[in-house]
Amino acid sequence: MVSNIWVAAADNQVKIVESYLDGGDFTPNSKDPNGYTPIHAAASYGHIGLLKLLIKRGGDINVQDSEGDAPLHHVEDIKTAKLMVEELKADWKIKNNEGQIPAEYIEEDDEFPELAHYLRSLSHDQPHATSVSGDDSLASLPAPGNIDGHQIRYTMENEAPSEEDSIDDEERRKKIESILNSENPEEALRDLVKSAVQEGMSKYQNEQELEDVEAPSSKKRKD
Repeated sequence: MVSNIWVAAADNQVKIVESYLDGGDFTPNSKDPNGYTPIHAAASYGHIGLLKLLIKRGGDINVQDSEGDAPLHHVEDIKTAKLMVEELKADWKIKNNEGQIPAEYIEEDDEFPELAHYLRSLSHDQPHATSVSGDDSLASLPAPGNIDGHQIRYTMENEAPSEEDSIDDEERRKKIESILNSENPEEALRDLVKSAVQEGMSKYQNEQELEDVEAPSSKKRKD
């Protein structure tokens, strides 16, 4: 018999893996000294049939090793990655101890660019997983009141925008869309509002200073 369940999983020795599981001393989530599991091995070598078996027998598709790597961090082909994400519901946003999601981890080695691209595309194909709705976005904004010593209030403007305003609005819309697709949209939206308030106050102060400089001097006293 193969020396251990992890080697058997790496070699796709399904019957031997099953015998270890049936013996009761091992499970699909059993870890070696490095936290490596049979699921990591099956994912890494693309053994799809074995991977399905391990999950069916109680395996955790998101089990993490001692470095925080999930099986999806170690996958090496798109077919296996798609099966893990779309059928076995692997979490493509899970982070290892370095704070890397699988796409970032795989991009770092630059060995499987197509695989990295697929994993990256998930954040765009499934915006509901990382974004909030329009109503939730508005609800997450700071309440009208005092922010960093300044008063803030929200208004609706119906005035027709100028060409310059239209460009600014388009840039602002793209920035907000980017925020909504980020991992922490609520915090980013708050930062955006604070930045807008500070920029607005700075612009207002500059305008006031300019008006003071350009204001006509008082009339001289007549003799």
